[in-house]
Amino acid sequence: MERMVLKAEIRLPLTRGELNQLRREGRVPAVIYGRGKETRSLLVDGRLLRKVLSAGGTNVLIDLEIGNGAGSDRETVMLKEIQRHLWQQDRLLHVDFIRISMEDEIEVEVPLNFVGEAAGTLEGGIIQILLREVSVKCLPVNIPELLEIDLSPLGIGDSISAGSLTLPEGVTLLTAPEDALAQVLVPEEEEEEEEEEELLAAEEEAGEAAAEDDQEAPPEGEEAGK
Repeated sequence: MERMVLKAEIRLPLTRGELNQLRREGRVPAVIYGRGKETRSLLVDGRLLRKVLSAGGTNVLIDLEIGNGAGSDRETVMLKEIQRHLWQQDRLLHVDFIRISMEDEIEVEVPLNFVGEAAGTLEGGIIQILLREVSVKCLPVNIPELLEIDLSPLGIGDSISAGSLTLPEGVTLLTAPEDALAQVLVPEEEEEEEEEEELLAAEEEAGEAAAEDDQEAPPEGEEAGK
């Protein structure tokens, strides 16, 4: 996992209007917390933060250089939460950083990269992606940037589960192994035909049962057993 440096500065208490003005200037309010230490309010450069995100994704390891007016100190963090503008997704409104230790395992979500064309789609099947990421536990240095999944062996009706993933050494899967990641659905026409066949079979069974009941029932006006 790539490790990047991002500069930040201590943020004093500000009004909502002052925070919005800082956002318009391209600066993003942030906080850093975790590992039993105090929560600190920060400001980071939005342009540089977007560069970090584009280079390393949300699981990037960040050495945060925090200026305090009399120098700076450094803390190793990861992104915990990013608040974005509702309509302008590249506009960052607030960021939460969480402190980490390079010696302690952490739980993270790793994105899945699906490659190849499922064999079943060539026969009319429909590929359905069920999960876009899985949860794993590992040391920060071992966090995979992504996990690649080859769809090409999947035929109609086949699926691939989390338990079939090949994980790097030192990485433990936390997502349930039986959880399906992707599957190839039966073409809709075939599904409709199967449903019609099942319906016809049910109707035939019901008709046969009714015919048997009519044969066993006594004629009208006569008592059973006479």
